[in-house]
Amino acid sequence: MKSGELVIRPWQAGDFARLAAAAPRLSTWTLYLRFRAGMPSLPSAYLSSTRQRWPLRWDAVVALDGDDLVGWAEFGRYVDDPDRADLGMCVVDAEQGHGIGSALAAALVERARDAGLVSVHADIEPDNVAAWRVWLRTTGSTVPSFALAG
Repeated sequence: MKSGELVIRPWQAGDFARLAAAAPRLSTWTLYLRFRAGMPSLPSAYLSSTRQRWPLRWDAVVALDGDDLVGWAEFGRYVDDPDRADLGMCVVDAEQGHGIGSALAAALVERARDAGLVSVHADIEPDNVAAWRVWLRTTGSTVPSFALAG
């Protein structure tokens, strides 16, 4: 990290621009693991969709190093069941393996709880050992769904 100080905080309107600026620091492999599809860059449709759904149907937390976004974790409410949501997270390649994903996941679960969600689900590739480790550490669950309330 450039500044050496990591800040995890809720998503703000200016973070869409920070995410677009961080996109070149995401490899095709990182994008595949996040979106479960091969793509050369962060899709503009993703940025547009999240902007349209924020903050009611989509929300996130960000990891910042100074003013640079180095990771984000998000939830998107299911249209047919808005008390439940799908989770995703991503950390720029150069910052992976330093605990940022774990910090983001913990903050996101709290944000989801505070937003009134009752459960969350994450689609994690079976061979994505790091993501499974973060999921298990955060939720205590070995299955990709987790009850937040009830």
